[in-house]
Amino acid sequence: MGYQQLKYLINFLFFIFFTTIVTIKGAYDVAPFILLLISFFYLIKNYNSITINNIKKNYIYAVSAYYFISLLVVIINHDPINSLKTDNFLLLSIPLLLLVSTYKPSITFIILVFSISCAIYGLTAIYNVLFLHIYRAFDFIHPIPAGAIIITMVILCFTLSFYSFSKKNIVTGLLTTSAAIIGLIGNLLTGSRGTWLIIPIAFIVLIFIYGKAFRKITFILSSIFLSLIIIASFIPQTGIQTRYNQAVSDITQYFDNTNKQTSIGMRFELWRSAWEGIKEKPILGLGKLGMKEKRIQQSNTADFPTTLKDYPHTHNQFIEQTFYRGAIGLIVLVILLCTFLFHFIKSYRNKDLSVEERTIALLGIMNILALLSFSLSDALLRLKEYAMFFYISNTIFYSMLTSIREK
Repeated sequence: MGYQQLKYLINFLFFIFFTTIVTIKGAYDVAPFILLLISFFYLIKNYNSITINNIKKNYIYAVSAYYFISLLVVIINHDPINSLKTDNFLLLSIPLLLLVSTYKPSITFIILVFSISCAIYGLTAIYNVLFLHIYRAFDFIHPIPAGAIIITMVILCFTLSFYSFSKKNIVTGLLTTSAAIIGLIGNLLTGSRGTWLIIPIAFIVLIFIYGKAFRKITFILSSIFLSLIIIASFIPQTGIQTRYNQAVSDITQYFDNTNKQTSIGMRFELWRSAWEGIKEKPILGLGKLGMKEKRIQQSNTADFPTTLKDYPHTHNQFIEQTFYRGAIGLIVLVILLCTFLFHFIKSYRNKDLSVEERTIALLGIMNILALLSFSLSDALLRLKEYAMFFYISNTIFYSMLTSIREK
């Protein structure tokens, strides 16, 4: 197979991945599995000609360190090997990184795929709620990771809108803006409150970057975005007002000791539970089975709610990581994310790169900022759909910049 034919196949598989990850249950690993097979064949065939520069080495070292600690915790705590499933996604991104560094997609392709995917997510959510009468869109998969994936794609599309308008590509700008608006509606219909924090963060970043140069565009897009949220909050079918009122009620009931077993109240209890577990094994954590046993023990005491044992994770990525894998596990997670983030920031600040290349770097930054915001109220890297989405997206952005720097 020639270079162009293989590139088209890789692009097609990326298209399938992004368009189906939340719309078809269980589809999250189909395209990545085929991409992985292609990556292995590519590495075997081109072993002698593959170059691994320092940027690729940083990625490989960070991923390997994270996976090694994860595997060590499994061995020490006698956890089942399938507890590494989402970590396997990360490890297997290494051959994909080397493949995409050679067969990198264009920014035009990224715009097309992200816009189509975002619109599909939004339209599917609307169909779920208004026609199937599902209370929270994508409930058949899981509304929280679905909401996180959708809002990330919304932010990426808005970022591409600013890029398109800055290049005076009005049609492309309108396409990405429209897709982002449809996707935003889809996210709101999932009722995933923990994903909404990234919205103001992303817009502050975009306004800081583009505000001075494109004041009119920034004002128009910001106005559309805020107006949509305000209007949607007053429409009963969106459930936004209900979810907001519920959040206020949950917090009030928790702190006045009326009811601690609300949605948000249980998050606070899970964090308190995790802290007790961390104090027992602070270095390498309790492992998956150890966390489960600890919650069962705590739920049988008067100090914690009896429903504590029914929760599979801690609803905070960093607390969860420390509870699960100890301080060392937390350190390698921070190193991993910083390796990605610093690469994107350094690339974005490199004035020698083109506007397209710096836009890819900005997409990478937004992807990680989204994860960090979600991590405050959830542990999404433990959930298959979101973990696969984040790792694949991150690998694409990272490898596109790596290959650029090799020129």
